[in-house]
Amino acid sequence: MQIFRVSPDHGTSARYLDNRRLSKQVLELYQIIRVNLSLIGVLDTNTQYQHHPIVKHVYNSGMPYITDTARLIRACDREHRRRGGKRSAQFRADLDALKTLVENHAEDDIWCHDPLPPFYAYGDARIYGEEAYELYRELLCDKWQKDRIAPRCSVRYDP
Repeated sequence: MQIFRVSPDHGTSARYLDNRRLSKQVLELYQIIRVNLSLIGVLDTNTQYQHHPIVKHVYNSGMPYITDTARLIRACDREHRRRGGKRSAQFRADLDALKTLVENHAEDDIWCHDPLPPFYAYGDARIYGEEAYELYRELLCDKWQKDRIAPRCSVRYDP
């Protein structure tokens, strides 16, 4: 589970991802948000990923960064659809329901409305701060080199 952020701007991060990772990013953000909403009692769902470093980062010691993480999933979903990505009708409905749930609790003081701080988690590495953006750019380029299918995204990649 990852949150590939190469920039504080969610649109930039979404555009940087290749199609396959962008599609997966929407699903993983959906899961991360749902687990966090469950941990604070807004939703009743499986919390098996509650100890994952990315989930714990978003959880922010009980004041999760739901508002900004919801902005990120919308940016990734918008970019996915802009590229012609498809979702099942059920998952589209699930995304809409999640958006409505977050909006219905936006005025409640149950989560943090600050921007999601940059955090890089890969293997044993845990990096906080601006360096995380560069590390994710490097990680994605490394993954693209190893992919059997060329990445399709808005980033010009020259190995």
